[in-house]
This record gives sequence, structure tokens and C-alpha cells, in this order.
Amino acid sequence: MRKSAIKIGISLLIIALSSCASKAPSVNAGADASGETMRASGGGQYAERSRGESENDSRMITYTVNIQISVNNVDETRKILAEQIEKFDGFITRESNNQITTRIPVENMDEFLGITRTLGKVENESKTGVDITDQYRDNVIRLENLRNLRSRYLEILQMAETVADLLSIEKELERVNTEIEIMEGRIQYAQMSAAYSNITVRFNERVRPGPLGLIFYGLYLGVKWLFVWD
Repeated sequence: MRKSAIKIGISLLIIALSSCASKAPSVNAGADASGETMRASGGGQYAERSRGESENDSRMITYTVNIQISVNNVDETRKILAEQIEKFDGFITRESNNQITTRIPVENMDEFLGITRTLGKVENESKTGVDITDQYRDNVIRLENLRNLRSRYLEILQMAETVADLLSIEKELERVNTEIEIMEGRIQYAQMSAAYSNITVRFNERVRPGPLGLIFYGLYLGVKWLFVWD
């Protein structure tokens, strides 16, 4: 009788696990991009809010910024950017001769971009925000369900009497533990993505005209002056 109860319990848990996996969406918190610019209140870090607060105050927004500038000195610009990244508590994720990709705390994003714009002439700039709140909450719920399933399997494991029962339960526990690790990783990545904006700065050396170019530029200014009326 006890053996039958164990088998029935295992079967029910397997069904519950399959149901949980099918209902909860598989979400990579950093993969989707809507192209729509958004702003998050309260700096972008996610925190549990009381029911009396506005829904907008608890939204999780991930920001991606791309900015391209032309500068007088590439090496000097790279050095200044590295100093500013450290100053604003950020960190570099990728770097090349004329490009730096960095993570900057959302609350420091605008100030960092303001300083970056002063380093040269801005050729191009874009900023996008993606709302990942719903995906994040779905993953939190799924993680809680998986942890509950693990607790139930551990309880049934104590009741197992045969090697076959032990192996069957341990196999399901291994699968649940893997799902838990994956979900914990997605949640942590979402939290980091909302807390740190992803900024890529490309900087190319400004093209200076040669002697012939300077002559034509001088002629251009002269002609322009003739047609300017006060």
C-alpha cells in the first residue's frame, strides 16, 4: 500500500512539473527589444512595492544606448571614458581600439552620457528601453513553484523503499534542480539588466582637411559671407 502511494505521488509530481513547464514562458530577460524608448521611475532597479503605490513605480526597464562621436584623439578619449566609467561605478564589458561597451548604473546613465557628448562631435545617438516586468514576475512565480516541487520530492524520497523508487525520485530531483538553477540565472540577469544600462560608445578620429581642402573651405566661407545679410 505504501509502495503504491509513493508511485502515485511521483506520478502526480511529474504531471505537476510538466504543467508548470508548459504554462510558464521561457524568457531570456535580455533578448527581446521593442525599439520603443521608455523611462523608468525610481532608477530602474526592481523592488517589491506596496499595493498603494503606482504600478509605474515598480516597472523594470532595461536601457540600451548607442552613441557615436568624432574626436581629436582616440587614445585620449578611450582613457577619459575609462576614468568616467570607474567614477560612475560602472564596468567595461567589451573594448576595442575605437569602441567601449559598458554597464553603467541607471541612476548615473544621463550624467555619464552628458560627459560623453562633450568629448567630441556627436555623429549618431540612439536610446531604447524594454519593459521586462511581466517576464520577470512570471519567472519569479515559476521559481517558487519549482522550489515547492523540490520540497515535495524530498518528502517522498524519505518514503522510498526500493532502489527503483530512489532512482526515479532522484532523477526528477535532478531535473527540478536544473530548472531552478536556470530560472535563478534568468532572474539575476533581469535584475542586473534593469539596474545597469548597457551603453556602447564608438569614437573615431575627426577627419582634418588637407591644404587643398582648407583652400576650398576658405572659399566656401567667403561665398557664404557675401550672401549673409544683417
